Amino acid sequence: GEIIGLAGLAGHGQTRMLLELHDARDGSVKGPVALVAGDRQADGVLPLWSITRNISLRSLSALGGALGLDRAREAQMAKHWRARMGLVTPGVDNNILSLSGGNQQKALFARALASDAEIILMDDPMRGVDVGTRDEVYALIAAEAARGRTFLWYTTEFDELRHCDRTYVFRNGAVSGAVAAEDLTEERVLSLSFEGQA
Repeated sequence: GEIIGLAGLAGHGQTRMLLELHDARDGSVKGPVALVAGDRQADGVLPLWSITRNISLRSLSALGGALGLDRAREAQMAKHWRARMGLVTPGVDNNILSLSGGNQQKALFARALASDAEIILMDDPMRGVDVGTRDEVYALIAAEAARGRTFLWYTTEFDELRHCDRTYVFRNGAVSGAVAAEDLTEERVLSLSFEGQA
């Protein structure tokens, strides 16, 4: 039920840690995980598929019926998350690329949140997303955390760390310090980013 921030200069191990957690097969991660990619074009959307299939991808095994994929349940899931995420589209059967960039990112969040994942890994997912979309997603993250989901959120935006219960700052591939929400300042994060734990 916590929102954990990952901060520090880009390229200092935050994304690598998220990917290692996502791919963990050694029992070190307790519970199912889902990843929201920051680079939606390279790592997120499947450009040849519909909005529906992009949302349902992480949940296909759960949507199976006696004869394979239950398309009615899949369509129902997509419509539910279209409404919940406020996706602006004439229909969820349209291609994912028919959505604006912000709405594509919302679809990636819908994919993760519609799944059984208890831990949501977020790799700087709000890059290039408009302010209105950001505010909607921030509220959704808070609501899902209140329901018991855990979020690990790598962000390059200091203001986004204010939504986190605590923040781990990375330097040279390792955690250089932790900052509780009440102690969070830009100066503290910068200090840990460059100098490490005193």
